[in-house]
Amino acid sequence: MGAPSRDHEPPAAPATFAVLLSPVAFYLGFIVPAQGTVRHVLLGAVFGVVCVLSGWRAITIAGRRRRAVRVWSWIGIVIGTAGLVMLVWQLLVIATGGSFPPPFWSPYANR
Repeated sequence: MGAPSRDHEPPAAPATFAVLLSPVAFYLGFIVPAQGTVRHVLLGAVFGVVCVLSGWRAITIAGRRRRAVRVWSWIGIVIGTAGLVMLVWQLLVIATGGSFPPPFWSPYANR
């Protein structure tokens, strides 16, 4: 009967969400504690994935019109992805018992 309804969500909302969550995901990927590791890894994974998905959502809503939204979304996506990569790297070190090379940023890398 009419045109399909458009998305009425402002693209700046998920972009802001991605930028605000990205430092948390980065921090959780940077340091993995010896106690409470499972909870820490799950929180880091959730924050990182939500950060990347909300940044991607903002990019798809903004299209080509809104450059600032796309820039901030990409900033959030890059920082959140870096946090996820750091988290996975440290998980590989823990899972392999140290046979995978420890990351250079880890405080325990010199063992």
